[in-house]
Amino acid sequence: MKTLIKAIGIIALVSGTSIAMADTTKDCMLEGTVQKDSTSASEQNVSVKFHSVEKYDQDAKCRVRRDQKMEFQLPDDPRLKDADAGSQVKYRYRTDGDGNAKTELISVGA
Repeated sequence: MKTLIKAIGIIALVSGTSIAMADTTKDCMLEGTVQKDSTSASEQNVSVKFHSVEKYDQDAKCRVRRDQKMEFQLPDDPRLKDADAGSQVKYRYRTDGDGNAKTELISVGA
């Protein structure tokens, strides 16, 4: 009987740890607009101005305060470089339990 109670306690402890780790991750959909600056005739700076953040899917966790700063490097993608200024883009933004961020370009549209 003591062994059974001990096993249940260990399972509950491990389950609680995994739930706590899951709370520290984010899985968000970022939507923004492509902006381009011409520094010279042959070179253009491409950036994205994000205007909305929401959960990536129904079960995802994505808590962002309005004043919270999210810094990350956009991955190089030819679709972004080829997009017209003003095009709408969607990115998936994920962080793991250690705070490492990863972004992925999902779509580029007009």
